[in-house]
Amino acid sequence: MKKQVAKIVLFNFTLYILHFTLFSAPAMPYGTYLVQGAFRGDYNTVMRDFGDAKIRAQRADGTVIAESAIKSANAEGVNFVLSIPVASASTPKSCKVGESLDCVLTTSEGALDVPNSLTVDTPVRVGKVTFNCTEVKSYTNPKDGTAVDIPTAYIDEVQAWLDYDESLDESLRGNAYDPWADYDNDGVSNYAEFLAGTIPFDDSDRLRIKEFGMKDGKLALTFEHVGGHVYSVSSADTLAKPAWGRRRVRKSADGAEMDQVMADSNDGAEGETVIYITPLGGAASEFFRLDPK
Repeated sequence: MKKQVAKIVLFNFTLYILHFTLFSAPAMPYGTYLVQGAFRGDYNTVMRDFGDAKIRAQRADGTVIAESAIKSANAEGVNFVLSIPVASASTPKSCKVGESLDCVLTTSEGALDVPNSLTVDTPVRVGKVTFNCTEVKSYTNPKDGTAVDIPTAYIDEVQAWLDYDESLDESLRGNAYDPWADYDNDGVSNYAEFLAGTIPFDDSDRLRIKEFGMKDGKLALTFEHVGGHVYSVSSADTLAKPAWGRRRVRKSADGAEMDQVMADSNDGAEGETVIYITPLGGAASEFFRLDPK
């Protein structure tokens, strides 16, 4: 895979939400609404240096319900955790189910508004949220109607290729960027190449599994990564109308289980990652899929 390097400026940017997915935890009457999150740059790499920045969940009147420092990302690509107390009624130190909280990023230069909110819709849930630290443009998938947000800086770079690169196929030149197309005909959509950090005009540059089998007595998957990007594994027991489910993985044979894995090398640098998977018991067969996040 070829290297892509992005220069990210921390201050004087606008933040837009890129993705927000919730995963259920055991229901309890009241408790804590936990949100784990990360900030991404123009090329979908996890931001690593935020200085003294903090993320706040607060009411419209400025009452801060939860606050978290933005730290160096952990092995899952998470660099903040908001722990929001939930009670039967709103109080100065807690909120109630159904209440929306504004997200605000604070730095030594002041507060930067995040034009989105977190809604506490069920007590005791673990959520994962990703913010993109740049302006984004939304695209709707014509096949299923799902929408995705892609940084305009990334779109502008790809558009420059389409407009000026004379080596491209004539059928591509001058077209507007289409995330659902496959410019290099490598079987991977342009949007998936954005997520993985690979180049959409090079059919040799794509997310690639190099080895899958036993290693250190465990089932292991080895793949080529781009530094700063996050990857996950899903599995299904059939390829006929598969129901893919996220699998927890390990970065070492005896390490802790994780929902996803961030490549350790420098942003944009290429390398290899090995992740270990525990097969499901009792299934006649199991198929695995590697996904960029």
